[in-house]
Amino acid sequence: MTSVPPSPVFHVIDPAVLLEAAAGNQEIALLLSHTYIDSAPATYTRLQQGLQLGDFIAIASQSHALKGMTMLIGAKELTSVLQEMEQAARQQQRLAAAEQRLAVLYPAVFEEMQLSIAHSTPGNHA
Repeated sequence: MTSVPPSPVFHVIDPAVLLEAAAGNQEIALLLSHTYIDSAPATYTRLQQGLQLGDFIAIASQSHALKGMTMLIGAKELTSVLQEMEQAARQQQRLAAAEQRLAVLYPAVFEEMQLSIAHSTPGNHA
């Protein structure tokens, strides 16, 4: 008899939020997880470029776009940081503390999403 490994413990995402958004359908939740993994890095890169250039329009728009993605996967703290950055950028301001939190939270969220996908993929319990 094969034992199923315990569910991973998540600290920066809440898979239940995504499952609820998918109306309880595990396949749709997995598809949305893959969409996040495929889409978030490019948005995060554009946000980083906006930050490097001091481009408030890019910071606001990319924070907004990434915030929509992170809200869907239950990354509440990262969503809050992105909301703060978006609002500040719309007022032509930067928030150094939020930018520092972003640099820590985004990779942690991405890693937990990968772990969630690995755990949710049938026959692939990592």
